[in-house]
Amino acid sequence: MDLFKMKSLSKGELHVHLNGLAKTNILRSLLESCTDELPKGFSLSSDLTRSTPASSLSDYLKPWQALRLIPRSRTDLSKIVDSAFAELQRENVKFVELRNSIIYISLLNGITVQESLEWLLQAIDELSTKYNITAGLILTVTRGEYAPEHLRALLEAYKLLGRPKSVVGLDLAGNEEVHPPTETASLFRKAKDDEGLSITIHAGETGKPLNIEEAIHNYGADRIGHGTAIIKSPQLMDLVKEKDICIEVCPVSNRLTNAVAENESHPVREMVEHGVPFVICSDNPSIHCSSLSEDYLEFYNETGNSELLENMFATQKKYSFIKGLK
Repeated sequence: MDLFKMKSLSKGELHVHLNGLAKTNILRSLLESCTDELPKGFSLSSDLTRSTPASSLSDYLKPWQALRLIPRSRTDLSKIVDSAFAELQRENVKFVELRNSIIYISLLNGITVQESLEWLLQAIDELSTKYNITAGLILTVTRGEYAPEHLRALLEAYKLLGRPKSVVGLDLAGNEEVHPPTETASLFRKAKDDEGLSITIHAGETGKPLNIEEAIHNYGADRIGHGTAIIKSPQLMDLVKEKDICIEVCPVSNRLTNAVAENESHPVREMVEHGVPFVICSDNPSIHCSSLSEDYLEFYNETGNSELLENMFATQKKYSFIKGLK
């Protein structure tokens, strides 16, 4: 199978960040008006992309030092969302769960969290219709001391807007070495129980299977973002199989974050051998100068398994948080 074949496959996308999906040239043009706010030494020409493995996850996250500075208007947000959907259409994606933290949009534009969520949902609704792609939104909370406060604000905005069906889940992301306050987990579980929101947690990307275990037991995770460390624990692989918890595998990203070293085989090979549920995702394709189809090709080059790719669209539907997919 080649890249042309990969592009022709119908796809779902269950793990992609809005600002890592929109084209870099669009983001760069929006950032040119706020260069005086960039960290010292940050280069818009080179630091918004990552084509070689990072020294650490925090090093990989460098582009977000700039991306947190946009959008500065509702129009700019629509440009970002439009670019994201155009990229999805090029990849033959039929449904997508976009991730975004919303809070920074509120702070940048001097509006409430409710208004920022409404801005994003309206843009997603308009542009998903334009590009004929079914879409849901996963609200992302960043690890850190403000995680509970931000989660409460997001949930309050969600309720004030009448619990829009297009909000399909919650995500915990960011540097796994940073531990949020202990109440964060109980707030995630309460949101799942009370509001019916599905849960995905970035965990096990930095080599610690314990983080995956905590995501399942403490946060009530339905899916695990990245989860490359799962193969270090046969018991954990058995647990996700028993609970039918899906791993969101992002092959290109895993190499660039150095979650999987250049001289190592990708853990997805062992996931396949042990029957661990997983889907192929892209994470931040524009930052990687890559695409979801290239993640598919990377998976094929690792495993040689074309059957799983042919069935991937059905698997993505099965584990999607979007209700009623056909």
